[in-house]
Amino acid sequence: MNVVLNYLCSINMTFMHCGTMLGGRNFHKLIEDELIKFSKKLAIDYDQNGIHVFEITRCTRLSYFERMDAFEDEFSYALSKLLQGSLRKFLNGITREYKVDELTIYATVDLVIDNDIVINFIPVSKLPEFPHPNDLLYTNASMFVFETRGGFIVYFTPEGKFVEFSVSPSKRMFEQVVRRARILHLLLKDKKTPVVEPSELCISCKYFQRCFGQQDESEHILDVFGLGKKN
Repeated sequence: MNVVLNYLCSINMTFMHCGTMLGGRNFHKLIEDELIKFSKKLAIDYDQNGIHVFEITRCTRLSYFERMDAFEDEFSYALSKLLQGSLRKFLNGITREYKVDELTIYATVDLVIDNDIVINFIPVSKLPEFPHPNDLLYTNASMFVFETRGGFIVYFTPEGKFVEFSVSPSKRMFEQVVRRARILHLLLKDKKTPVVEPSELCISCKYFQRCFGQQDESEHILDVFGLGKKN
């Protein structure tokens, strides 16, 4: 987080000294562009024969688009990636691999305690009552990749509040992750777009229109899955 704060301060000081040079340019747009550029340095370096656990514990269609035909990151998405990525760099996050035949599955964790416990920190605006299923899948898979006996998910807010959830190893959940990794790897190889996986995250996804088309049609489809907007 210090990396983010220092970078924001450096940008702010630059603009304070160069304020008279901005002219008619949009100050906020300049900041957004700079932060988006910075967030790209934290992006996953994709491996043609490897799949990162992050890609398969979220929507595989989203992961496919990010590799094959990605949109430019929106500011809010870039800022979220910047915060979590900077925290991981600050904590010297560790990446390890797990071999499944010709496929390599990668997992990255924020902390490993005594080679026995993995811990992942996740920034949120409001502390959850329960861990998100995607975060459970990710941490569980990380435990098998790192061969640890336990894991924790720690959610934290900008105000410094936090809540932690213990994760017990589930072989069945890990097998699901491996299966999804195999499917995504095959679809990427054959250049076939994955099927739509409707969830509450679809509403804010930058690829929403690719999956659901025009607004009227998309709202109808989401209603079918019980994900439409509530009146």
